[in-house]
Amino acid sequence: MTRSRLVIFILRSALLLSIPCVGAYAQTDSLQLDSTVLSVSGRRPLLEAGAGQVTRVDVAQLAVLPSILGNSDPLHFVQMLPSMQTSSEADAGIHIQGCDHQHNFIALNGVPVYGATHLMGLFSVFNPTHFNSMAYSTVASGVNRLGGVIDMHTQKTLQTRCEGEASLGLVSAQGTVKVPLSNKSSLLVSGRKSLVDLLYGDYMKLDDIPLSYGFSDANLTWIWKPSASDLLTADFYYGDDRAFSDAQSMGAGADLYWRNMLAALHWTHSDLAQSVYYTAFRLDADLSEEGSAASVPSHIGTFGYKGEWNSGPLGLKLDAAWHDILPQNPQISGSGIEYESESVLNAVESSLSACWRGTIGYKFDYSATLIAQCFVPIGEKPFFGLSPQLSGTYFRDEDNKFHFRAGIYRQYLFQTGISNVGLPLEFWLPAGKYSKPQWSLGTSVSWDKSIRDGAFSLSSELYFRFLGHQLEYMTGLQTLLDGSYSLERSLQKGSGHAYGLNVMMHKLKGRLTGWAGLSVGRSMRAFDGGVWPSNHERLVEMDVVATYKLGNWDFGATMVAAGGTPFTPAQEYYILSNQLVAVYREYNSGRLRPYFRLDLNARLNFKDVGRVHHGLNLSVYNATAHRQEVYRTLKLGRDDGIFRYGPVFLGITVLPSVAYFVKF
Repeated sequence: MTRSRLVIFILRSALLLSIPCVGAYAQTDSLQLDSTVLSVSGRRPLLEAGAGQVTRVDVAQLAVLPSILGNSDPLHFVQMLPSMQTSSEADAGIHIQGCDHQHNFIALNGVPVYGATHLMGLFSVFNPTHFNSMAYSTVASGVNRLGGVIDMHTQKTLQTRCEGEASLGLVSAQGTVKVPLSNKSSLLVSGRKSLVDLLYGDYMKLDDIPLSYGFSDANLTWIWKPSASDLLTADFYYGDDRAFSDAQSMGAGADLYWRNMLAALHWTHSDLAQSVYYTAFRLDADLSEEGSAASVPSHIGTFGYKGEWNSGPLGLKLDAAWHDILPQNPQISGSGIEYESESVLNAVESSLSACWRGTIGYKFDYSATLIAQCFVPIGEKPFFGLSPQLSGTYFRDEDNKFHFRAGIYRQYLFQTGISNVGLPLEFWLPAGKYSKPQWSLGTSVSWDKSIRDGAFSLSSELYFRFLGHQLEYMTGLQTLLDGSYSLERSLQKGSGHAYGLNVMMHKLKGRLTGWAGLSVGRSMRAFDGGVWPSNHERLVEMDVVATYKLGNWDFGATMVAAGGTPFTPAQEYYILSNQLVAVYREYNSGRLRPYFRLDLNARLNFKDVGRVHHGLNLSVYNATAHRQEVYRTLKLGRDDGIFRYGPVFLGITVLPSVAYFVKF
């Protein structure tokens, strides 16, 4: 088996491993987005206009939306909004207004979470039944990132009685228990376990190669309210994934094991909120081929402190963190190839921000923020920066408002790696040894209009971002195996820009609620090799979300129609010294086929038995069986032994699901 075939085998194996991965009913209480509030309980609207720059969405109500094998994942919900780009099954990233997924700040109660998705991003590491709300913003205000913020929030109120919920689906089981420990403290415990190997083990094959995948995760939250002005909470999260394939007939195999964890203690006293935390992600990847073995470990760990004080119009915030990072560190055995080992990189990151909020007259609200940043990579030159940010809202009348934002944003931790298709083979780097800090200059203007006494709402947004000191990773798995790998040579450095227009129409009242959104835009990158579209760029995308309530039934549907993402097409290929050699065209000069997906959901609520609420959740993912093209590659024909260059489609198209849920 040649190294090129091994590369294709590993990528295809990991892709197939991701398809049937979770099946569980998900339910919690609330989530924040960008200027709207989601609500689908009873006959309330699905998306309801609100004030300010943050949207609040009820996570529990996401259960009526179509889900992947029964799981209502909040991160998939936000991807249905125009400001978010819908990811395909081969892209685990979250792309906000043209930014890369590594530009976002994904957090649990303000604490960063590294590796926030399970394999391929079909579902996140956040068990929805454990969380109370989620905050979402298209700009990373107050944190050192260039993209947006997604922050999962746990419950802050005390339990007055024991509550719980559980579900059993086709390929996973999950449960949550909330208990009062005393009149001043409560405990919340949640867990999930994959059953994919148990039910699908005999069918998990690729070209008769057995495949295996599984995951588990657990959450714990402790709440203590010793006085009327004090609240202490502690959060703990641990999750692990394992993907394994063993092609003994080909003398090849792949074993990927990754896990992340988080522990945090939060204390709120009157106007002051403080947190201390530790969060980490670790990957161990072992690849083998005919006597040669490659080990590709990496990790990141962060100890941090966050403090925030608000009084009237003034808000102050201090963040400080110590980072311990091992970049991708390949080690080859059995081939005589050796690499210079990557050393652990340490850095200190701190920022102090001040925000002033005010009102001019009766029609204009504003917010002005200044952030002072310091990043010290140990053994390297320190970096300092100032990030001014300004936003304002003009209320023309009760039915019309205009909003604008402008600011400079900086980022000192970067994520890059072999693939952007959802594999865990991506790693973190600090600014210093390999790159300067990234920065962005961004601005946007938007308009919101209420129509027919609030029955409908129309919103639109025009945005532009310039991205400085960007990184592009140019090395593949084959380079790791043939002895030519160098992290320094694998990184291209350049700049980028993104611009676009988002439009959304909401239906807020009536038995049928939902929205339709349209996004058009570009996301470009400029490096020494030229200017090309980013790997995740979609020129146009339409999202439609609808819910309908009829008696004990809740029906939901989502539809995504989007342009294909870029790829680099092959120009010619030939055999040289018994090795397959391909010559490629200009980078990202081709486009995959357009993406289309229709998901359907029906939730039947049985008659309550006392305090017990239960029912069935039925859903179909990709109901039209549309074949989703995920990438293109050279493939060897089984019958004639001829290499052909062509598309690779998902092996599984329609994904039906049924899950039983119970809540008490």
